[in-house]
Amino acid sequence: MNIKELKMVGAALYACEGTKARRDYRSETRLTYSIELTNSDPKIISFFSLFLKKVLKIDWSRLRGQLFIYPDLDEQEVKLIWSKASGVPLEQFQKTIVLKQKIGKFKANPLGTFKLRYGSKKDFLKLQEIIDELWVYSKVAKK
Repeated sequence: MNIKELKMVGAALYACEGTKARRDYRSETRLTYSIELTNSDPKIISFFSLFLKKVLKIDWSRLRGQLFIYPDLDEQEVKLIWSKASGVPLEQFQKTIVLKQKIGKFKANPLGTFKLRYGSKKDFLKLQEIIDELWVYSKVAKK
């Protein structure tokens, strides 16, 4: 996959699965510009990590990972899997959120869910520009 394809697929993935700009809970007028993508598929997390590295060229030391698991999972084992998939070192993981066990037919994901989090207004706005390019391209492609 070339860089242009990586750019377009990464932007589309974020447009569908990523966190949008939102109000900062500490202020009525301030927004939070954080690039966050949460998913339960290591391949998606791995792909988006590549996008962050190759397209946005983020400061990797500021990237954080966060795990959401159920109590029956081995936290350390699952952390290692997500660290490998995301490229985020274990030292850059935030506190794991342990969810209450669901009852019924629901079968929890054996790897939990993982969130990539990167706080940078400049890079968030750069990502939004790429997404806007994607929408412009899709309108042109329809004609």
